[in-house]
Amino acid sequence: MNKEATEPEKEPEVEPEGQESYIVAEGKKRGATRDVRPEAAYDRYYTVMRVHPGDAILTDNWHTNEVLSHTRKNFEGYTFAMRTLEAWGAMVENDHRAYYTAGGRIWVMDLEPAEGKKPRMEPGKN
Repeated sequence: MNKEATEPEKEPEVEPEGQESYIVAEGKKRGATRDVRPEAAYDRYYTVMRVHPGDAILTDNWHTNEVLSHTRKNFEGYTFAMRTLEAWGAMVENDHRAYYTAGGRIWVMDLEPAEGKKPRMEPGKN
C-alpha cells in the first residue's frame, strides 16, 4: 500500500495574518522591544504639559506618590516625538491627550502639539 495515498491531503501552509501592533504599557526588560503603531509619526512632536490621574481617586500612600512624582519628573515639560511616547508605552489618543501606565495605574498626559524638539519647559509654567 502506498503510504502517500493513506495520509490526508495537507492544505498549503498559509502565512498567518500580521498581528496589529500593540504597545507594551509597563515595565522594561533588558533587550525587549516595543511595537509602535505605523501611523505614529516621527515628525509629530508633543510637549507634555501635565501628568495627572484623570478622574481616578488615588490612595494617598508612598507607592502612588512615588510613581506620580517619577512620571511627572520624567515627562512634564519635555517635548517628545509621537513615536517616542508610544515606544515608551504612552497611548496617544489625540493631539491633546495621551495615557500612560505606570505602577499599575493609568496616568493622563495633557499634550500640546509642538513644531519640533525644544528644551524642557519649567514644570508648572504653562
